[in-house]
Amino acid sequence: MNTRAWIVFLDESGVSLLPQIRRTYAPRGRTPLLRHRLNWKRASMAGALGYPSTDPDRGARLCSHLKPGSYHTAGLIEVLKQMKVFHRSENVVLVWDGLSAHWSRAIRA
Repeated sequence: MNTRAWIVFLDESGVSLLPQIRRTYAPRGRTPLLRHRLNWKRASMAGALGYPSTDPDRGARLCSHLKPGSYHTAGLIEVLKQMKVFHRSENVVLVWDGLSAHWSRAIRA
């Protein structure tokens, strides 16, 4: 059976602009303070890399999604809806890791 489909690898990750906690030098008895003026706490991004299964000359596709906060089921559903629009009426085989949110009832529906 020869099925024309895109093989799409999708994953998400969180990012933050807040400084990481690190060790630094300070005179004995004086705790060092690292001050910053950033108020953007956290963002998350998802990336999908797709390859055509039957036509390698066609080239890969990359799409991404960025949102404030963390991904949850509703956010992941939004990513899937945008990916559906991106690939229009083409068949897609989605390759995802084993995160429990990927297998929720709402996602499967």
